[in-house]
Amino acid sequence: MHFLAALDVSIYRAINGLCGTSPLLDRVVYHISPLRGVLFMGIFGLLWFREDKSRIRTQEKLILLILAVLVALLVNRTISTLLPFRIRPMYAIGANPPSFSWSLDLENWSSFPSDNASYLFAIATCIWLVSRPWGTAFGVFSVVALAERVYLGIHYPSDILVGALLGILSAIAVEREVFYRRIAAPLLAFEKSAPSYFYGVLLFVLAEVVTGFQNTRRIAVALVHVFTGFHG
Repeated sequence: MHFLAALDVSIYRAINGLCGTSPLLDRVVYHISPLRGVLFMGIFGLLWFREDKSRIRTQEKLILLILAVLVALLVNRTISTLLPFRIRPMYAIGANPPSFSWSLDLENWSSFPSDNASYLFAIATCIWLVSRPWGTAFGVFSVVALAERVYLGIHYPSDILVGALLGILSAIAVEREVFYRRIAAPLLAFEKSAPSYFYGVLLFVLAEVVTGFQNTRRIAVALVHVFTGFHG
């Protein structure tokens, strides 16, 4: 365990050590992650409207992608809550800052495991189950986007690795006929009967999926504060 912990820190320092050495590299790394929304929406739309003999099953798999992300985040947060709090490396052992000012809402959550890794790899795995080329492409993008978290000192590599494994396992876990029958099929039937309502809700949900339901979580936290009071 000591060897693995030392290796984790060594890899973190090697990646974060590049931060601040080049303003151009800092900007490139920082601006890769926001592209996840465009890439995800583009791939989802392409696969959803693709005409082939397995279109119904493809759409059912894409609907279950949403469930996979929810499961991944729920499992991630449960593990994070049950395990001892892990301080983010930027605060625990320090981090090289980028060459520009930046801030990030870390929600005061434990560093381990990475929820970003969980939902990005849940998405990548679900897409891979529909289309291996597109799933692989999104998986490669996710690796690059998540490297930014280590580059900026937000996560240790082990946070990313475990989070990614949780995402992959969550996607595999929802790949069950019972979920096709009880969730995906009824929702597709609703799409046939009320397409305008279905696609309006779908667009909103997909926008939340690509951020790990960040806005939904903030609303939930705000509601909890309303009923329990704010504590400084």
